[in-house]
Amino acid sequence: MKLATWSLLAVSCLFDSASTSPLISLKRQTPGTPAQTPDVNYFSTLTASPKLKWVSCYNDLYQCARLEVPLNYDKPKGRKVQLAIVKLPAKKTATYKGSLFLQVGLGTPGTNLVLQAGGSFQTPTLEGWDIIGWDVRGVGSTRPLLTCFPDEAARKAYQDSAPKPLGDPSIPLEQNIKENLEHDEVLANACKRQSGSFLPYIDTPNNARDLEFIIKAIKAIGGKGKFAFWGYQYATLLGETFAGFYPDCLDYLILDGVVQGEKAYGFGDTEPSSIQDAEKAFNVFFTSCAKADNATCAFHEATPELIRARYQKLEKALLAKPVPVPGIGEFNYGLLHGIIAFCVTGPNDDYPFLANVFAEAESGVAGPNIYGALGAPLDPLPSAGLGGSFEYQVAIQALDPDPYKINGPKDFEPYLKSILRTSPAVGGLSNAAIQLNNAAWKVPAAVNFNGNGFFNVRTRATVLLVGNTADPYTPLQNAKSMSRKFRNSRVLTINAVGFTSLQYTSDCRAKAVASYLNDGVLPARDAVCQQDDPPFGVPLGNL
Repeated sequence: MKLATWSLLAVSCLFDSASTSPLISLKRQTPGTPAQTPDVNYFSTLTASPKLKWVSCYNDLYQCARLEVPLNYDKPKGRKVQLAIVKLPAKKTATYKGSLFLQVGLGTPGTNLVLQAGGSFQTPTLEGWDIIGWDVRGVGSTRPLLTCFPDEAARKAYQDSAPKPLGDPSIPLEQNIKENLEHDEVLANACKRQSGSFLPYIDTPNNARDLEFIIKAIKAIGGKGKFAFWGYQYATLLGETFAGFYPDCLDYLILDGVVQGEKAYGFGDTEPSSIQDAEKAFNVFFTSCAKADNATCAFHEATPELIRARYQKLEKALLAKPVPVPGIGEFNYGLLHGIIAFCVTGPNDDYPFLANVFAEAESGVAGPNIYGALGAPLDPLPSAGLGGSFEYQVAIQALDPDPYKINGPKDFEPYLKSILRTSPAVGGLSNAAIQLNNAAWKVPAAVNFNGNGFFNVRTRATVLLVGNTADPYTPLQNAKSMSRKFRNSRVLTINAVGFTSLQYTSDCRAKAVASYLNDGVLPARDAVCQQDDPPFGVPLGNL
């Protein structure tokens, strides 16, 4: 990963720190249909059609299609978008249930999620479901593809010119904000130049309309059974929006790592409260490392307080003297916080790695962990297909909210200070970075959609909302708040640390989801599940 990416996106949470491997929480689960390596050129070989035409693909284990939908639903005969769709068919030995759509949002192609992890979702408890993913507008193998730079060199030059992240105390705050705002404006203008005629139509309301088009297309070719949607993190906004537009269309709706819809369509779900549990998630590093040993946690001390004091000393040392990283540059205060912002998303796998990074940085010598964190390349520009497009992640979070305006850097300081007070560890790299980018964005969405009152709906589907007790970016409180909006809903609390339940294993959660999707049974009120694989193998206690 590179800090330039973190400073724009907050985090890239779904893939390993060194590669675009399958979802880290799913790679340890029982495999079903073997994972496939996505081919970014495959869908270009298919003929796009307004009618759904499945063809066997990926060793005949999957079915693929390119579906034409209107770019502008108010002008259905005009320009088209070609959606890339992939399906892992239900097992013939199981009772057929229907179509389960998966999305994780923020630029991660849905086709890749199904190809790389669909078998883990399906086996052993959901074998009666077709597992379907599609690449939303501007992403992966869907066309047009959002591009903001004419070539890879220009894209890299932009990345390499990233300023120090918001909240970096090595420079004055006003200068810090000004440099980041100017950098964000460069990206906004670049996206407008390269994709201006298409850009306003990649927002979440249009993606929700695409899902309704896909469901109708499935029914038009004889598709039967139930229809379900399972969305993670920013894709929960897509699920919420779809349910508001089409309350009678779904039979089941799972929202995991919940975004608050009305806030997301207002000035963005970027209030300090949206990272209220970020420090709790980071604190698990200190408490769990203290309960582990030196062999398990390379930054181990006898108590959490001693580990935190050692970490704070490391922060100050990096401000005074960054660690040289030959061939790359240096490891500094900003990069330290960038790695933390990434690692709090999947602590069960990444806190041991974080401890190694801390230990290397403390020694003053960059080793394999620092090199591994800083040396991973960005997703290649021509495809943006094997991972998430950072350009899309920035664009979608700027298009969905109402315009956010500031009168210069000074005007942004009170907000930034409140974010940094809420989470000194990751605030400047998450909410603050997103909100400042929104201020730089000058491209309005094609649909002027405001979510006020929109989500007070009674859906035909019951709604299952899932939240972790220590989720750094989508706190449990979000799930509880949105549950009050969806009257046929229930919250499943998981005593866990990480960004959505994708980041760990939980047999209890898997059983609850299977019972819901297969039998329509919601978990009991106030039900609480446990994380099965906590960081450093140390029991979490009650978070």
